[in-house]
Amino acid sequence: MSQTLQVQSIDGTLDDRLGRGHVGGHGARPYRVVVHGLRHFCQKLPCLLGNEKWNIRDRSRHTPAQLALLVGDLRNCDLVFTWAGRVDMGRFLWAARSLGARKFVFFWCGSDVLRAQKLAAAGKMDSWIAQQIHWAASPALTEEVRSMGLDCEFVQASFVDVVPEPRPLPREFSVLVFLPRSDLAELYGWDHIVEVAEALPDVRFKLAGLHPGQFVHGPSNIRIQRWTPDLTSTYEESTVLWRPVRHDAGISFMALEALSHGRHVLYTYPLPGTIQVRGANEAKRHLERLREMHDSGSLQLNRIGIEAVARTYTRDVVRQELHRRWEEIICS
Repeated sequence: MSQTLQVQSIDGTLDDRLGRGHVGGHGARPYRVVVHGLRHFCQKLPCLLGNEKWNIRDRSRHTPAQLALLVGDLRNCDLVFTWAGRVDMGRFLWAARSLGARKFVFFWCGSDVLRAQKLAAAGKMDSWIAQQIHWAASPALTEEVRSMGLDCEFVQASFVDVVPEPRPLPREFSVLVFLPRSDLAELYGWDHIVEVAEALPDVRFKLAGLHPGQFVHGPSNIRIQRWTPDLTSTYEESTVLWRPVRHDAGISFMALEALSHGRHVLYTYPLPGTIQVRGANEAKRHLERLREMHDSGSLQLNRIGIEAVARTYTRDVVRQELHRRWEEIICS
């Protein structure tokens, strides 16, 4: 293949006329993957996975310009990866299938399971979707998806950057919590947060993630920090991250980020380096214990959490695994 033909094939011009051609190997055009679904996660994937062998297109935004690009991408992609699961045909899946996309992976990642369970129970599962490849972001989610009759596999896709030199724990004991929207207060355990904060009035809590225009009411020892894409300084100012979620959302990126900073983490579900807690009373006991250790000077960085992230949840680990799995699907 000439150099000119190589370049034009990668851009999808001559390749569209000459057919899909050989992909992925040396001297061939890169694999083309369209990612769609939850924007916060989809926008991370081109940087993580894109290289000379992999052309990753984030099409999670729905502006007119992006939709026009999406149509072209779906006609020529090798794989569609949806960072969200469903059992009924929406507009995106209808369009992708109609435009000739052949291979799909559904990545179940949280409350999408709750909606799907209701539809499946009502007999509204689409047979075509049921035949596609389904992955889930945690073991617990995997079992929930399987309970609907879908063949599903747990695939570790959560990743964070390793913090080379985590800052020491702050001088003042503090607890970081998260809530993006007030209508999701029950799902994110806001009532448990308020209960424990009221029971520990001398402990400083910080609520991060609340989007503009969203409001919640709580005791005076909970300080609100609005949504910001970079929580580095927030982690550095915190001793503990507490995530009292009521439904598994997969392996929490936020929990992993806190662990990479050496912070202690209380989490509803089991995760290496964290303390699994179920309910407000259990969380209160662990927070009191950690505060006592802090006050006595014996609470140090969470080295077990730091090591767990470096071993399993880094970009390199996730990149290699997703590339391997995607290539197997495309070539099958």
